[in-house]
Amino acid sequence: MVEVCAKCGVPVMVSTGLNWENNGVISLAASPRNRMVFFESETMDRIFGGIEELIGMPIEHIVIESRCRETKRYIERAFPPEVRKLIDSKESSLEERIERMTPEEKETLYATMRVITQSINDIARNYGYGDQRLGELWERGADYPWRIQEIHNPYSALFFAADNLGSVEAFEGIDMQVKYERTGDNTYRTEVYPGDHSLELKGRLKRRRYDFKPGDITYDRCTECGIPLTVAGREWDLDRGTITDQETGRRMAIFGPFSVDSICDDLEAELGDAIPATVIEATRRYIRTAWSLDRWNRDGLTFQQMIAVRGLGNLVSFEGDRDRLDMTIENSCLHLPMVGAVQALVEMAYRVDSSTVTWDLSEDGDLNLTVTVNR
Repeated sequence: MVEVCAKCGVPVMVSTGLNWENNGVISLAASPRNRMVFFESETMDRIFGGIEELIGMPIEHIVIESRCRETKRYIERAFPPEVRKLIDSKESSLEERIERMTPEEKETLYATMRVITQSINDIARNYGYGDQRLGELWERGADYPWRIQEIHNPYSALFFAADNLGSVEAFEGIDMQVKYERTGDNTYRTEVYPGDHSLELKGRLKRRRYDFKPGDITYDRCTECGIPLTVAGREWDLDRGTITDQETGRRMAIFGPFSVDSICDDLEAELGDAIPATVIEATRRYIRTAWSLDRWNRDGLTFQQMIAVRGLGNLVSFEGDRDRLDMTIENSCLHLPMVGAVQALVEMAYRVDSSTVTWDLSEDGDLNLTVTVNR
């Protein structure tokens, strides 16, 4: 049973584990320099698909590798080393250790791992990842049952596969690979198994780090748990593992932004300097076809709240005229999708078909961008 706030209904895991700061950052309570975003999850899959369409090649392996690393870091923070060491294979083969176990020791190990796996599934439900369930190996009494998972209503099929890969790697302590398949209506199955990562990719993926700047954003908050009411106002369906913005009908989820930034960085390193523009264009196209103007009125304070509640940063400058819009976002993340989204929203607000955008991301996390409409 997932514990929720008695007043607003948001899972206690969310309200105690995350802080909506006054500077546009959603920080982890246990690790304040690390952040999450509360974002429309469908957008990411559509952007990845748009990138593949524009460059004419798959990027699935990069998406999974990047997200896997973020999940692995999260699990390593969430579960202490003494817990993960139960099945850690760094010092000795897990297969050999299991073979040497008595039936009672094996039963204890598997019972403990079942509780841990269910705990990870609960995290997935709380964060809007879908109805994640134990795989069929648990009922069969097979070895390594935690390596197979099933999900209904995944927030992202690629991220689901990567999340399970990262979780298993965090516990077993060795490199793994993952395969996934669709098994029914919006239902997927993943299987994780030992195997090496791409060494070239493994060496390149890195986080972009900077100190967060202070801000003065305020929220109306739940008087019981402190969650912003705009967050609590979403529909939290814990049985289905979904979070829905009722005004737009869009799925939302809580996830780490660094994996997406790493995907963009690695694509650029592998495929060339045109990738940032490709990510921006893929985002612009998706936003123009999928979003409406209902929440966009060219008001800086409104847009500041839209960005901040999603953990995307703090809008500190917002100026425009009939032909252009300039803005600066401090503590930014997902900067390339943000540029593409703003470009699309400006085009729709100004009732034009195209525009040009210039932008730069400073070392201290400031995103400066200018959109000039083409009339």
